[in-house]
Amino acid sequence: MKAFMKTLVIINLLLVWMLSSGCATKHAVLISANDVTIDDVAYHSVWWYDLFQQYQMLRENGFKDKNIHVLFGDGADFNTAHSEYNSTTQYGHAITDMAANKTNVEAVFNNIKDNVKSRDFLYVWWMGHGFGSGSDYCNLTMDLSHTGEDVTDVEFANYMSVIASYRKRSVNIMTCHAGGMLDNFGTAGNKTVTLTSSTCAASSYEAYGSAICDGRNRAEFNMTFTDALREQDACGTAVASDTSGNNYVSLTEAHQYNQANMVTSTPQIMDPDSLAANTHIRKCKP
Repeated sequence: MKAFMKTLVIINLLLVWMLSSGCATKHAVLISANDVTIDDVAYHSVWWYDLFQQYQMLRENGFKDKNIHVLFGDGADFNTAHSEYNSTTQYGHAITDMAANKTNVEAVFNNIKDNVKSRDFLYVWWMGHGFGSGSDYCNLTMDLSHTGEDVTDVEFANYMSVIASYRKRSVNIMTCHAGGMLDNFGTAGNKTVTLTSSTCAASSYEAYGSAICDGRNRAEFNMTFTDALREQDACGTAVASDTSGNNYVSLTEAHQYNQANMVTSTPQIMDPDSLAANTHIRKCKP
């Protein structure tokens, strides 16, 4: 009897160890808050090109399509003539799941809240226009340009709060005055690393000139951040984002790459729980 109980205890301990040491499920919500109808137009086509590159980066880093939830335009992919940015050409299917409107921004987090478990990683990205208010411009309002609606930083944090069970989160915001999102996730214990394209008071811009290797319109923050996490630019040329040389790019290293390569605005990071240096989205348990 004692031997049986001892065996049972060992089995239970092994099960606990296996559950704690195995891979997490990596979830993502990508929101590109506009629509695109024409290729190669400044401050227009960027909403698709940046979104596609984010999706591509996540797939390369081990996120499954079923766990990447994409909000864009009226709910359909942009049928770009550039094959390297065409979802059907590259993946054989559309990547957009929902239209980018306020109802869906709230709904997407409700839709996945029961699927995100305590061992899991949640990656959230927003691309759009934004403006700041208040004496320090840190009250951020983000436009849904396609519908004329907007979402405040407080609303967005509240939408995300329905997902209460997760191991870590990364929130990544590309708008003017994007720094206004930092304080919304700045409380210790929320296990969130927030990266933004600018300070509260500053605008964010498209990249320009030789910084864009393939000539496609790209927002500067989205380009450098995505390149860092892919360890290559859109043309396939390696970039030096893995400064530790451990074959993984941490969120700290991605932020440092942004700082070194962005010239039109100043990227920011909020990391109240000191997670960024040890968060590598390529790992099976970021």
